[in-house]
Amino acid sequence: MKLTRARRGLSVPAALAAVFFLAPAAGLAQARQGSPEFAALVPRVDAWTQTEAPRSYFPESLFEYIDGAAESYLSYDFRELLVVDLEKKGTEATLTLEIYDMGSPVNAFGIFGAERYPENRAVSIGELGYLEGEALNFMTGRFYVKMLGFGLGEETGSVLAAVGAKVAAAVKVKGLIPAFVLAFPKENLVAQSEKYIKKNFMGYEFLRHGFVATYKVGGKEFEGFFVEGKSEKDAEDMLGKLIEALAGDKQTPERIALGYHSRNRYAQHLYIGRVRNVLCGVMRVPDGQEAAGGSLLEALTAAMAKPQSPK
Repeated sequence: MKLTRARRGLSVPAALAAVFFLAPAAGLAQARQGSPEFAALVPRVDAWTQTEAPRSYFPESLFEYIDGAAESYLSYDFRELLVVDLEKKGTEATLTLEIYDMGSPVNAFGIFGAERYPENRAVSIGELGYLEGEALNFMTGRFYVKMLGFGLGEETGSVLAAVGAKVAAAVKVKGLIPAFVLAFPKENLVAQSEKYIKKNFMGYEFLRHGFVATYKVGGKEFEGFFVEGKSEKDAEDMLGKLIEALAGDKQTPERIALGYHSRNRYAQHLYIGRVRNVLCGVMRVPDGQEAAGGSLLEALTAAMAKPQSPK
């Protein structure tokens, strides 16, 4: 099921011609001024004009723009949003540009990954991007950028890519794809399935900063993951709490060569171990795929055992 981008004001046209000055948004947003840094990220595009003053939203007012989805953004420490509405002169074509300041590249990847699906078509804009119908989303530096066009016809992809490339070029401090994302073994990996879960990983409050990716073997899917601790002791404490929680749920873990293994009431297996300050694991492994789950745990721990593991 794909995330829809229905929200108040999506029919608003768009603009992109001169230098844009930020204006306070309605309601709660009126209490704060948008950051001047955002104005420099909005490019000039021939034949496009602004239809109204850009709008700024903050943590306390984000729900005014994306009510129902704001909590997801806030969970990744969202800071500020700039919305610019544009229209192409002499046509009915419109474009809405949204620039989200997520505070850090890893947070930007978090919300980007939460809204990306494996079937989306990847595009080379920013660090990571994808095109889906009339929408183009990408992350660059600490920013998550979303664009939605209407009435562009066959030019949809090229117009969105051209505008997106200008926005990405204007970001002075670039980011990197999180190292944990790059560390996932490529064999059997479902492309574009990597995600970052900042809090409550696996539903446990004590597990945080988790990276997860989907794997598929024999038509069955399961997930590999890394959970980063602040230190080796922190990681060991998290592992201990997880073992205790599993035992309390009648999933008593058994010791294996690389850590622990358990099976839940849904006939799914969990494999987990620790390498220095990182927990490595495989979860939701269905009955019959135990060998694949064990092999993936070996590959994950081997990736973390390399001299330069992700920070």
